[in-house]
Amino acid sequence: MTQEEQIRLYRLMEKLNWFFHQEMHYLDRETAEKTARECYPEIRDFTYDILWNDLPKEVQEQLMDGEESL
Repeated sequence: MTQEEQIRLYRLMEKLNWFFHQEMHYLDRETAEKTARECYPEIRDFTYDILWNDLPKEVQEQLMDGEESL
């Protein structure tokens, strides 16, 4: 993972931590929708491209097979 990607991931985690830290954030529909719209593209990118591509092939295969213990 590049340093730029690490910074993006840190900022994403910071936003998600802010959101989940206060119950009033996720109980407020407007705040929840805004956070979801802002964060989902980054979550998708990290899950299916960046982090996935950093995993060893054996681990990718285990995850695709649904193995619980890696």
